[in-house]
Amino acid sequence: MTETITPPHGPCYADLRGKAALVTGGGAGLGRGISLRLAEEGMHVYLCGRTESKLTETTEAIHAAGGATTPLVADVGCKADVDALFQRIAEERGALDLLVHNAALNTASPLASTTLERYREIMATNIDSAFYLAQAYAALMIPRRTGNIVFISTIGAQRAHYKMLIYDTSKGALDAFTRGTALELSVHGIRVNGLAPGAIMGRDASRFPDSPWAPKHAAAHAAEVPLEMLAQPYIPLGRCGTPAEIAAVVAFLASAQSSYITGQILTVDGGATAQLSPRGTWI
Repeated sequence: MTETITPPHGPCYADLRGKAALVTGGGAGLGRGISLRLAEEGMHVYLCGRTESKLTETTEAIHAAGGATTPLVADVGCKADVDALFQRIAEERGALDLLVHNAALNTASPLASTTLERYREIMATNIDSAFYLAQAYAALMIPRRTGNIVFISTIGAQRAHYKMLIYDTSKGALDAFTRGTALELSVHGIRVNGLAPGAIMGRDASRFPDSPWAPKHAAAHAAEVPLEMLAQPYIPLGRCGTPAEIAAVVAFLASAQSSYITGQILTVDGGATAQLSPRGTWI
């Protein structure tokens, strides 16, 4: 019998029940896992993204599990789209308890071959969006003197990936933005934290259906995942993570159990950044 792991699930945090969350990039990959978990906790999840079909798939999964969600097509790299998002949420709910900014453009971006247009697209999606979202969120929630923001970063902001220069740079900026925003909003009762995933299976497999990795990414969203689908000998725990394991940390940061945590970047990477070099390799 193949050894499996059972990713974490909820509900665990009763204080989240009945509250509202916005998850950007919420239709696929990590965003799908986060949206499902927050809905499982009893939150009404506004999930936004650029691909309507992916939002619909995740919405149907949430509804099938008894959760509540509203899918919204939007490009968070566009300020007008962000403003429209928050206007709708303000009209429908009056407040937004949690903002999870997960949407990102994760693509190869070597120095020599990245065009100016590609550079600007990556930065707009990954860091300009954070400014638009945080500013809109602050305007909505400062009068209420409460709120919570979680920015999804990467360990690439701490340890550079090969051929991912601009992506890692955008996430390094996001980490700095997280700390600075946390300081500014702390006096208004709003907490701001970041989460830096390591190697996580569960990306949108439809983007590369013919890749040998596609079945592994698809399997990572299951209730039980064969370890062979996650195996990675260069990580101390011996495997990649799953979207549900990232979502569990988001749920914790969203809850009152983390009430004294702000301005932090929590690393969730199976021990990858703790090591100087992989097991069996000496520097």
